Amino acid sequence: MNTTFRNFWASRTDKHSYHRIRNAYLRAIQKATQDHWNTVVQNTNPSFLWQTVRKALPKLPASLATINGATSFENKVQVLRHTFFTDNGSSLQHQHSDSLAGFHTVTQGKVLKALEAILPNLTPGHDTLPPSVWIRLHKIRPNTLTNMTDWLLCSPTLSIILQLVLTMVIPKLGKPDYLLTKAYRIISLLPTLSKTIEHVALARMTVFAANCLLPLQFTCRKGYSPLDAMHLILENVYKVSNDKLYSSALFLNIQGAFAKVLHQWLPEIMTNNNFPPYLVDWVQSFLSDRSVRITDSVASKPYFIPIQVGIPQGSPLSLFLFNIYSSLLCHNYQRLGVELMLSYVNNYCRLAILVLWQ
Repeated sequence: MNTTFRNFWASRTDKHSYHRIRNAYLRAIQKATQDHWNTVVQNTNPSFLWQTVRKALPKLPASLATINGATSFENKVQVLRHTFFTDNGSSLQHQHSDSLAGFHTVTQGKVLKALEAILPNLTPGHDTLPPSVWIRLHKIRPNTLTNMTDWLLCSPTLSIILQLVLTMVIPKLGKPDYLLTKAYRIISLLPTLSKTIEHVALARMTVFAANCLLPLQFTCRKGYSPLDAMHLILENVYKVSNDKLYSSALFLNIQGAFAKVLHQWLPEIMTNNNFPPYLVDWVQSFLSDRSVRITDSVASKPYFIPIQVGIPQGSPLSLFLFNIYSSLLCHNYQRLGVELMLSYVNNYCRLAILVLWQ
């Protein structure tokens, strides 16, 4: 596999052949893992196996534990809101252009494709309507949802009902202390109609991604995977070692990355990289005036709380928008004397090549 990867980056292997070999390699690993565990299961007493699995899995709290000293659910919500939705205090907003330049009408096929892209087992938002209901409606009355999506996509102001988000507080696995906020993550449960429009918008934004994204930003890019990123790092280290040089790598992780995206910067980055004005306006409207209702599946906030920062984690757009937002960091890496910089979601690697080990 490493030889194939080196040939691919040296242009000795075409892209399709590399992807075919890589996928076969991954399928072989998956099959070997499945065969191993199938053998274990077949040769193990079922009762003993179940007891082993129960002991191995961490026991997560059924509801929110005491967090940063807060005991009541109301106080816990305030702590979580301050941690995950901190208001940056800026009132600057992108000015809508009200221009529909580059807009084209949404088709019935695009809406159906967007609906089918939503995983059927995903929990719906506060509308409680799963994708299967919307797919059935679209097949019976295709013009209804198509016209609705078309209107909401070209409108500079998103409907308020689509900006109400149910947010689920989920404990992270393997954390030593569930009394701290960093042991939890916030997942947004969006209305299915909102996810449909987001998938349609994502397909249109992807066309303009090359205007600002570098080839080594691996997030949300067709044909790219974390395995490709790791192979690229190892290939560069291998090459440097053969040339009798030294390499030094710095790995970075941005904690709470999605919750820290500033709404006023993202439209500016998109405008500077020639995204159509109607998409820039729509993204600003999608992010602005959003309200959340926090729940832990046991208790729930009775009303929605307005937030002014962050991208909803769990949205079809979240990975792509964060990739756009963080593109400036990747563009400036050469000023720092770094030979290679690549990223995957909120994880970054900077690789420097040195003549002397200092």
